[in-house]
Parts: sequence; C-alpha cells; structure tokens
Amino acid sequence: MKLMLKFLVAGGLLCVFGFFLLTGKLPMFETDIAKKMTSQDMSNSPTKASFDWKSANLFAETVPNSTNDVRKLVEIKTGTIKVKVPPHKEGIDVFYSSAEPPDGIIVMNQTVLLLHGRSFNTETWLNLGTLHLLPALGRRVVSVDLPGYGNTKQKFDGDKVAFISYLVEHLSLADIPLVIVSPSMSGEYSVPFVASHWQILAGYIPVAPVASGSVTQGALSKVGIPTLILHGDNDKTGLAESSLENLKVIPKSKEVEFKGAGHACYLDQPNLFHQMLYNFLTLLSLHS
Repeated sequence: MKLMLKFLVAGGLLCVFGFFLLTGKLPMFETDIAKKMTSQDMSNSPTKASFDWKSANLFAETVPNSTNDVRKLVEIKTGTIKVKVPPHKEGIDVFYSSAEPPDGIIVMNQTVLLLHGRSFNTETWLNLGTLHLLPALGRRVVSVDLPGYGNTKQKFDGDKVAFISYLVEHLSLADIPLVIVSPSMSGEYSVPFVASHWQILAGYIPVAPVASGSVTQGALSKVGIPTLILHGDNDKTGLAESSLENLKVIPKSKEVEFKGAGHACYLDQPNLFHQMLYNFLTLLSLHS
C-alpha cells in the first residue's frame, strides 16, 4: 500500500512538471539577481520592511541577453483616452501606447507608466527600446503623450494630480503594483501626484524632474514607496541638484548619477538606464 502511494505521488509530480514544460510556463524566478542583491542585505534585514533602499545595489545585474529575442515578440498597441477633468468638460483626447508580456513569459505583476520631458513624447520610449524591453521582462507598460505634446494636441489647464488620477483609474494602471517613470517636465504631474497618492503606487523613478519643490519637504518625507532618483552629472539645467536636494528626504530613496550624461541621462546612456530599471523593478518584487 505504501509503495502504491509513493508511485501515485511521484506520478502526480511528473504530470505537473510535464504540464509546465509543455505549456512553456515552467515557473522560473530571477534567482541569480535575487541572490546578488539580497544575500548580504537579507542577513541583516530579514523582513521586507527593513530593507535599506538607500544602499540598494542597482548595478547587480545587466539586462539579460535572453530578452533580445523576446523583444521582437512584443506587440505595441496605441489608442486614445478622453480625460475629463475640469475645466475640460468635453475631455481631452490623450494618446497612449501600451504593451503586455508576450505569451510564454512569466508575468512579474508590475505596471510601469512612462511619462516624458518637454521635448519628447511616447515615440521617445519606442525609439529608446523601453516599450519593448519592459514587456520582455514580464512587465506591463503604458506611455502617454502629455497634453500639448506628440499626438495629444490639446493643452491642459486643470489640476495635474487629477489628470494622472484619471489615467490611473481609467487605464486600470493600479490594478497591479504601479511604478511611474517621470523625466524633467513631467514632474509637474508626477511630483504632486506621488506626494498625495503614493499609497496606490509601488515605486517612483524621477529623472531630474521639474517641480520637485512644489510640495513641502514634510509631505515628501511621508512618501512611503521606494524612489530611484536618476540624473546626469553634466546636467546644465540645475534640475539635477535641485531635484536631488528636494527628493532625497523620501525615506526609501536611492540616488544614481550617470557619469558623463546630460539632463536627459536616459537618452545619453540608455543601457545604463535600462539596467537601473531592471534592477529596481526586481528589487521591488522582492521587497514590496
């Protein structure tokens, strides 16, 4: 009887393994990066809440070469959403691009919202490869043309926090943990939104944003999400210094300076930027 029970258990395990293998959904985890990022930290920080984000290693891993082929499978979809926020009663048609992880890729349960700077739009993230990379890494991604830029022709005169809130709700961005990437001009939208709505976010990546002083230091000090502050050491706008000074009070903030990069450091050094994204998102999965 015991022998028969052992055969039944073994047979069941083989069936489960065979199913995952045939469907291409064999459970795989980012074990190597997890070990490199946390083996030393976890000995001193046994819980997620006690992880020290200010000393996090964002250089632990480069983006896996295995994503190169997967990126070709990513399908970018475009559309418009009518954002109805006062005083625009009829709404503003806001253009956006989005993509999901391709079939067979383990979904990492994160959404990334990409905003943009004054001279850029959604096409910037397409040309940079970010719109293809994130789904290849198992993340959902959405990028928008902010009012007055790209394919969003109409300008916006209302509450910018309400504008982002509308996008988050009607594009179902917060159904799974949401991370906002916000370079330069888009700080007008993201900084006050993060200060007042950080509870619905998983993380924040400001890139030398404007408006970092538009909210009080007291409000920023209460922001409870991991925040990766990026900037170039050759930024001539003054925003690198001012945004770092203002945002570093966020308790779970981490600064990374791009050596030799200007204001749009993510454009000057896209490989480094994507490496920061990859490691930060992985750490969020482990410690949030």
